[in-house]
Amino acid sequence: MALEVVRYLIEPRRWVKLPGDWQAVFGRRAPLAVEIGFGNGEFLAEAAAQHPDWDFVGFEVSLTCLEKTGRRLARRGLANVRLARVDGRFALRELFSDGSLARVYVHFPCPWPKARHAKRRLVNQDFVRTLAAVLERGGVFELNTDVDWYAFEVADRLQAGGWFVVHGPRVLSREGPGTRYERKWRKQGRRVIRVLAELRSPAEVNRIAEGKMPHARVNAEVKREVLYSLVGLKEVWPKGAFAIKEILFAPDGDSALLRAFSSDEGFQQHYFIAVAKGRRGWIVKLDGATVPFRTPAVKRSVAAVAAALEESS
Repeated sequence: MALEVVRYLIEPRRWVKLPGDWQAVFGRRAPLAVEIGFGNGEFLAEAAAQHPDWDFVGFEVSLTCLEKTGRRLARRGLANVRLARVDGRFALRELFSDGSLARVYVHFPCPWPKARHAKRRLVNQDFVRTLAAVLERGGVFELNTDVDWYAFEVADRLQAGGWFVVHGPRVLSREGPGTRYERKWRKQGRRVIRVLAELRSPAEVNRIAEGKMPHARVNAEVKREVLYSLVGLKEVWPKGAFAIKEILFAPDGDSALLRAFSSDEGFQQHYFIAVAKGRRGWIVKLDGATVPFRTPAVKRSVAAVAAALEESS
């Protein structure tokens, strides 16, 4: 990835303290806004250019979108934007302290129209509660969509919690977020509909990630066949799960990597757990090359690997 793009990227997974210190990230105190799913970055770049006294953070899972947006920001010489490759729902809850955001934007999210996919829709009860926690009093959530029924569903869910004053849905005549999807839908004759929600009373939210790196020591000799037996180790509980999928050995045989998968309330991560021989026995820890967010499922997977080694050795 080009250097001009890298300057905009942040890696919250490596932060020691969560929620993040955004004043330190930007080097100043300023109103803070978030866009979830910024696509090619048209709105993010324009908003940052029009409001140089604000700071903007964008979340996206597509590496291609990150690169395109970074180049767009660099061409305009913008310094008040940061980008992260993180699921926006998780990031909004875990990376921002209560009352720290002035605005949150979402433009043309997938409405997941089929009933069996309804749980994938962005604006659900948990998301609304998160918004009510991280927005400052009077802060605004803005959603734009081309799907009428989805706009009304979003408005209903925002009203249901009692935390917001909701405006809309309202059809936009010309004004809009200026994204490529807006241009596409207008060209096809579709309507662009906006829902605004202003926070009137804050909510509380339970955060699950922390910055500390979990590790454990195994006070016994670890044999190769015991390590092989860890493949398939898994646990499932009401709010999470983990599974060990594969093992990779170092040439010297004194260390191995376990490829792991975890899920916390639907937030999924792939990462490696390192098992290495040291001066004071074997240690089980997260591999530094693929650091995940330290969620309950991740911490539980490290502890479970260490326990299994202790029992089998």
